[in-house]
Amino acid sequence: MMDYPDIAESTYREVPHSALYSHDAEYALIGSMIHQPDLIDDAGARLTAGDFHHPACAELFEIMLAMRSKSLQIDVVTLSDTRSHLADGQSTLGVAAHIAHNTPSAANFTAYSKIVKQRSVARRVIAAAQIMSERLHDGDALDEVLSQGQQAWMALEAEGLDARRRYRFIGEILPEAVDGIDRRFNREVSLGFDTGLASLDEFIPGLCPGHMVVVAGTPGSGKTTLGLNIAERVALVKEVPALVFSMEMTDVELTNRSLASVGSVQLKHIAEGHSMADGEWPGLTKAVGQLNDAPLIFCDDSTLTLRDIRQICRTVKREHGLGIVAIDYIGLINGENKSSSRYEQVTDISKGLKRLAKELGVPLLVLAQLNRGPASRANKRPTKSDLRDSGQIEADSDVVVLVHRDNESEAGQAGVTELIVDKNRHGPTGSCRVQHQGAYHRFVELIPGSFTDEDVEMNRPSTGRKYGKGRPDHAAF
Repeated sequence: MMDYPDIAESTYREVPHSALYSHDAEYALIGSMIHQPDLIDDAGARLTAGDFHHPACAELFEIMLAMRSKSLQIDVVTLSDTRSHLADGQSTLGVAAHIAHNTPSAANFTAYSKIVKQRSVARRVIAAAQIMSERLHDGDALDEVLSQGQQAWMALEAEGLDARRRYRFIGEILPEAVDGIDRRFNREVSLGFDTGLASLDEFIPGLCPGHMVVVAGTPGSGKTTLGLNIAERVALVKEVPALVFSMEMTDVELTNRSLASVGSVQLKHIAEGHSMADGEWPGLTKAVGQLNDAPLIFCDDSTLTLRDIRQICRTVKREHGLGIVAIDYIGLINGENKSSSRYEQVTDISKGLKRLAKELGVPLLVLAQLNRGPASRANKRPTKSDLRDSGQIEADSDVVVLVHRDNESEAGQAGVTELIVDKNRHGPTGSCRVQHQGAYHRFVELIPGSFTDEDVEMNRPSTGRKYGKGRPDHAAF
């Protein structure tokens, strides 16, 4: 084994070589990344800090990932400047310099990372086997233990495989692209999920895999309603798992909103209970039947970080499959670096969510708030530059939909809402008008001729004008 007397002299005891870890490979891997920081991106795609057995290596890896995400220069001095001492009290400069000095070349970086990853998987295999043994001793059913053990083994085995080649020549991609065109032409598959609102779908022909779609609005504008409606549609109509994270509402509150939307039952009556009318019970019963087996998944943990969200998404996809993820809302996701400003935290979170959408291969619906800029304008219409917390949200998004309703106008009081597609990387921008049925927590299409564009844009009083209740057929599941 390589000798690292300065690192573990006082803290780490001599450990015999084991098939479950290789400190030599971990030292060499960290040293390679210090010599060539560009390798950090590759390592970050393959490994996590938990893959390292040596605590100092795991900590140095976390520091380098954080610095790389902020585009900071990396060497032994900047590592020390970022964190002067490691968790065990050792000098970061001393440890990093010693590792770098004993790693003369990064040429075998791929081999080092393979060893570290495979040993990490081996440790988790042993841990999984121990858990299975304990469950059998506790009297759990053999079939159930074996089934869960098999799932765990398959997931770990996949992690231990060599990373696939991360680039392709266009000649290799063309057959896949042409096949996709042919299948869409024959309507065998769709480009992505529709929103359930035909007027909005004219701008967004599909919520596509890997896309980050931002739905933003002021408090009470209906952005949560729109996000939940889309998730409900994916789960109920497409019958594909839809995962909804809510940092504001409990899972019971979300379920009540889904019952109101799907069953055409007033949310107020569901919340109160005693005010339920006789005619609403059939709708509620029907909604319960439809939602009971729907792959609609809620997570209401308000303490979530981006790392937590990523882990939950991966677990759901592995165990149940995954069609779409909705997050309500980005401004409430906890930052992992407590020492940085909130602007920096949200910037990092936004970048991470975009990467997560591509990794999962599903559309990611990210809800966001707007700042107070629109309130100072005559028409009060927002733009994508009004996104709150960080301009990075606009930069990372594929589509930005702004939910705008002027509650001081007659149209706004009737629920008339403008959906402004202010950014669309793969289609046109523009706006459409729909109706917010707040009592049922849903959006529906407007009845043609119930208002004019001029009335809404000029906030013109329309004496005697009666706004319809919208078309409920678009909200039916």
